[in-house]
Amino acid sequence: MARSSPAAERELAVRVGARIRQVRMIQHISQSKLAKDIGICAGPLGWIESGKHLASGRVLYRIAKQLNVRIDDLFDDDNAWESSAPAVSDAAIVLLPPLDTDADPGELKAAHVVCQSVAEQVLALEDLCGAVKMAGIPLYVPFTPTEAGAEHLAARVRQNLGIGDAVVYDYLELFENAGLRVVFMEMPVDCETFCGYDRLNRNAFFFINSLLKKQPELQMFRLVFELGRIFWYTRTLYSAAEAQSAVAGEPVLDEAQFACRFASCFLMPANAVLTSVCQLGLTPKTRTWDMLLRLKKRYGVSALCFALRLKELKLRCGYMSMNSPRRYHRKSVNDLFYVLNSEPGGFRPQLAMNGRLGDLLLQAEQKAGKNQKAVNALKRGLRQNGVKLEG
Repeated sequence: MARSSPAAERELAVRVGARIRQVRMIQHISQSKLAKDIGICAGPLGWIESGKHLASGRVLYRIAKQLNVRIDDLFDDDNAWESSAPAVSDAAIVLLPPLDTDADPGELKAAHVVCQSVAEQVLALEDLCGAVKMAGIPLYVPFTPTEAGAEHLAARVRQNLGIGDAVVYDYLELFENAGLRVVFMEMPVDCETFCGYDRLNRNAFFFINSLLKKQPELQMFRLVFELGRIFWYTRTLYSAAEAQSAVAGEPVLDEAQFACRFASCFLMPANAVLTSVCQLGLTPKTRTWDMLLRLKKRYGVSALCFALRLKELKLRCGYMSMNSPRRYHRKSVNDLFYVLNSEPGGFRPQLAMNGRLGDLLLQAEQKAGKNQKAVNALKRGLRQNGVKLEG
C-alpha cells in the first residue's frame, strides 16, 4: 500500500489544523476548553491546530463531535464549493458560496462548515416537531437573466406570497410564515450571508450574520438578495437548457447582478414607488437627502437603495448642493451593500431574530415530555454554533 509523502502529510496537517482552529473560534470556544472537553492537554491541541501534528482518527472524532461538525468537514479544502453544480443526492443540502465578500477564504469555509451543521440541526428539530418541511411558495420559477426578467420574477414571488404590490415592513415574518428557514447566527465580520437549497424538501436556508444587528436594512436586503440566488440556482438545477437562454438584445446579467436587481424590485415594487412619489408631488429638484431618509422608511431599505430604485424607474434624484456636507452621489449597484455604515439616522427597528426556531424548540420540548435529551442536544448545538435563542 502506497504511503503518502511527508510533504503531503504536512499540507494535510496544516489544513486540518487551521480548519479546527477557525471553527473553534467561530464558536467562541477557547483552546484550553476544547482540549479539556476531548480529554487531551492544551499543548497537543495547539500542535494539531498549528499543523505540527495530524491528530489520530479517535481524536479527530472527538473534536468533530465536540464542535458539532462532520469529520469530513475538517478535511475539505477551501474550493469544496467552488462550483454550484446540482447536488448529487436529492437529500443533499447545497450551500452556495457567498458573493460580494472580502472575508478570508479560510474563514468563509469554516463559516460554511458551521452553517452546514446548523442546517442539519434545524432539519433534526423539524423532525422532532413533525413540522412541514416544504416551502409554502414555489422556489423554481422560469425567468430570463435580464433586468426585465428579475423584475418579472420579483412580481411573481410577491404574488405567490399574497402581497402583490403592497408595501410590507416585516418581510422576515412573511418569509418564515411561508416556511422559509431564516437563521441568524454569528459569523466572521466580512461574511454577511449564506444561502442553501434543500432539494429533498424544496425549501431554502438563509443564514444571516447576527453581528450586523445594528444594520437591519442591510440584513433585510441581503436576505432578499439570497432569495434571488436561490431562484438562480434552481433554474440551473431543473432546466439547464433554459439557463442559457436570454431575450435577444437585452444585456444578460450575472448571478450577483441578477440577485441585486431582484432584491431591489422585490423590496420596492414599481407601482408602490410611483404611488409614493405621485402622492407627494415630488420632482427631481425636491427629492433631497432628507426626503429620501423619510421615504425609505416605508420600504425598510437604505436611502441610497431607494435613490437607485428611483433612477431605475427613471425618476432621477437631483444632487444636493456641492457645499452641503450631507450631499450624496449616484453610485453603482455594488455599493448598496456597503453604504449603510455612514447613512445618518432613520434605521428600521432591529429584526426579531430566530422566531421560528424558538417556536420549533418550544414545540419539540412539549412533545418530548420528560425525555428532553434530544431537544437539549439540539439546543446546545445551535447555541454552540452561534445561533442565539430566546428563553
